[in-house]
Amino acid sequence: MRDSGQPKSRFAEWLRKIGLSFLKLFRGDFLVFLLFLAITLFFWWSQTMNQNYDTVMKVPVQLTGIPDDIRVTSPPVGQISVSLSGKGAALRKSGRLGARHTLMIDGSTFLMNQGHAALSTQWLRDSISAVIPSSVTVRSVEPDSLTFQYARQRTVMLPVEFDGSTESQDQFFLERIEFSPDSVQAWILLSDTLSHSIVVDAGTITLSSDTVVKTVALKPVADVLFSTDNVRMTVIAQQYTEKSIEVPILGVNFPDYLTLKSFPSKAVVTVWVKMSEYDRVGPQDFRIVVDYNDIADRDVSKAPLHIYSQPANVRNVRLQTRTVDFLMESVFF
Repeated sequence: MRDSGQPKSRFAEWLRKIGLSFLKLFRGDFLVFLLFLAITLFFWWSQTMNQNYDTVMKVPVQLTGIPDDIRVTSPPVGQISVSLSGKGAALRKSGRLGARHTLMIDGSTFLMNQGHAALSTQWLRDSISAVIPSSVTVRSVEPDSLTFQYARQRTVMLPVEFDGSTESQDQFFLERIEFSPDSVQAWILLSDTLSHSIVVDAGTITLSSDTVVKTVALKPVADVLFSTDNVRMTVIAQQYTEKSIEVPILGVNFPDYLTLKSFPSKAVVTVWVKMSEYDRVGPQDFRIVVDYNDIADRDVSKAPLHIYSQPANVRNVRLQTRTVDFLMESVFF
């Protein structure tokens, strides 16, 4: 029988020797090498950070505190470039500060003159120096000054108006349209002498039993700023039905010695009335008259009828009879 144990033992011994060699390397010379490398990098870094360098830092700029009567028509730049000089460590810290620090500039610090506002280089230098280490020097700022253009404006409250159309179905008619808010604050340039209004483009609204509530956009107006871009619109409709009412015919402008007697004595009025108010609308709400001026000194046998008054809560008021026969009787005192 063939013996295979000896080759396996030799191979295992060989692997063990290789493993011990690597272990010796990592435990001894390699760890010394890593320590030496770390010390070298530390001294290199310290040497580098203590040397003087030049760098450029980008600083975001934001304009604040603009009064309501000032409109910025051409804003300043949103970022400035600051050239710095100093030791590496301090410059590194300055760069971190610049990356997360926005320079907030109040509008009152600008010098304003006839629509042009400017801020000096010295103010920018002092503001940057206040947030960076004292060992770092501000060499230059680009742009060397901040400017913006402005115009004077006034504030007014303008009512919101409906601009659209409605279509009825099932005898529903528009009751009212409400806006929330019903007035909007607007800023208008002082040079603008036109009369402005705020309207919403609501399109076509179908009137039905459902109350329509939707958010609608305000129509933009050139050079006019609004405090909001949209408002809530509520469209309320009421269903109407037709009703015929007999109303007594009266005479108006008749002299004291004459009275009117008409045939018939009542006129039929047909109206559209809200279903919820059907029983509340009656003859007492109307005045149908014959005007004496229409028949005085005229040889006529019929007098025209006029609707002298009617309630506000009805629509499409119609007289079924336009004229009546009449007599004028004298009154004896």
